[in-house]
Amino acid sequence: MSDLPSPAKPNPSASHPEADYPLSELTELRNLVIGPDLKERFDNARIRSEDVSRVLPEALDLTLQDKDQPLPKVIVPTVEKAIKSSVSTDQNILSEALFPIMGPAIRKAIAAAIQNLIDSLNQSLEHSLSAQSLSWRFEAWRTGKSFAEVLLLRTLVYQVEQVFLIHKVSGLVLHHLTAATATAQDADLVSAMFTAIQDFVKDSFSISNDALGSLQVGELTIWVNEGPQAFIACVIRGNPPGSLRQAMENALERIHLLYEVQLHEFQGENSAFETCQPYLEQCLQSQYQGKEKRSPFLKWIGGAAGILLLGWGTWMVLSLSESRQVENFSQQLNQQPGIVVLQTQKQNGKYTISGLRDPLAIPPQELVAKTDLDPDKLDFEWEPYLSFDSELVESRVKALLQPPQTVILHIDVNGVLQMSGSAPQTWINQAKTLALRLPNITQVDTQQVVPIERQALAALTHKIESTAIFFTQNAQLVPQQNGTLKTLALDLIALLQKGTTLGQRITVQVEGHTDATGAELINLYIRETRAEAVISLLVKQGIDPRVLQTVSVEPPPATSSGSSQPILANRKVTFKVIAVHPSTGTP
Repeated sequence: MSDLPSPAKPNPSASHPEADYPLSELTELRNLVIGPDLKERFDNARIRSEDVSRVLPEALDLTLQDKDQPLPKVIVPTVEKAIKSSVSTDQNILSEALFPIMGPAIRKAIAAAIQNLIDSLNQSLEHSLSAQSLSWRFEAWRTGKSFAEVLLLRTLVYQVEQVFLIHKVSGLVLHHLTAATATAQDADLVSAMFTAIQDFVKDSFSISNDALGSLQVGELTIWVNEGPQAFIACVIRGNPPGSLRQAMENALERIHLLYEVQLHEFQGENSAFETCQPYLEQCLQSQYQGKEKRSPFLKWIGGAAGILLLGWGTWMVLSLSESRQVENFSQQLNQQPGIVVLQTQKQNGKYTISGLRDPLAIPPQELVAKTDLDPDKLDFEWEPYLSFDSELVESRVKALLQPPQTVILHIDVNGVLQMSGSAPQTWINQAKTLALRLPNITQVDTQQVVPIERQALAALTHKIESTAIFFTQNAQLVPQQNGTLKTLALDLIALLQKGTTLGQRITVQVEGHTDATGAELINLYIRETRAEAVISLLVKQGIDPRVLQTVSVEPPPATSSGSSQPILANRKVTFKVIAVHPSTGTP
């Protein structure tokens, strides 16, 4: 830097005494006055910040005490931005800070809500089920009023239905509350009415300082508490106590204390007074009539009467339920085949069911076991009868005929007993006779029943006709044929027995065979001789000779091969069974 003094700046004020001094002299004078320490304090921002931090808390305290200071409004955006920045950076910081407060607050709110719900439920049950509530409902029906109006009239001591906070100078509503059970009116209209009435009273009666304290409008009472800048008006139904007036005064004083600036500067915008709702809610009071205390003696009598009434009612309900069960059981019993219920009576705590019953019908005790009825409380008196119900008729037929498992019975609508399957012939003959003795059986059809003997007869016939007795070249039996003859004799005996059972005449043709070699007369003689030889042996085995006939069968023509096998096969005796009915002559 140059040691030369800087040129002096022009000063418009020529009369100033320092205008003639050189600039260097002024700078030197300033350095002497301030000194190097003060100069460093002014130039160092950190030092200035430390100085401000020492006086900032006291300055903020003074600002908050002065309500005219705009500092709270100025710092609100800064605080909001700081909170948003903190949340966007780390949400846990704010949540951890609020957790100790929010937890108890939420629990307290939930507990209060549950308690209000329980109180409301208790009140609803009391007003719905008690004898007094029934009388009130009758009164509501008789007078044409709603039940809520009658309930309110009979149980309410007083209730503040609406609370108004009204600006005194302008007459505008600052805030307005309405009870949950009340109907809200236009707040501005009511406020204008209050103001008009007060002005009318002051003008009419020359009252300047005193305000209107109360007003009666039909069933409603209006209490007014007036302050310097605002007044509270409560619309009340019933007879309020003096404590309500004190609550109104306390709320009004608190509002004037906290909202003094807002009340002075009110220009029609009432949003600043929304936070005063908790103070106005203290005026939203109500009281209901308590229950009258009864003497212990009356309580005992009422309790005993209630117990007796409860016992009698329980007995009646159980008795009616039991009677209904017996009636339903009687109807179910009447629908059973073979049972006709004529009467159901109750005597000495027991029920007697009487009527008609087929012996083959289901026992009533089996049906009782399937219900909840006490078998000891049921007696039955039946007169026997025969039911023509198809199910019972079929049961009666089965009980009488006892058909084998191979037989199926069916009764049609015309009373025709139809049988199908297989059974012994003796049973079929007996069934035809016995079934016609039963009522409601008009005819017996056994065409679809195959006698077991006929099946056996057919099997024996096939076996006998498949048997052959072989001979040598003359009329001598082959040595191994004795066993075959014995078996044949037994089969013939069984065949004759089956034929007798079936009523058929059995004839067995004994057919003699020879080969085609030799003279025809000689072969005829040999065929007859062989057949008679077999008949003689069968008669010795016990076969009736009258059922055996000799038949000669011509041999088949000789083969050109000259083999001996066909010749040996033709030296035999075979059998043919003929069974006919003696009366018809047919098989």
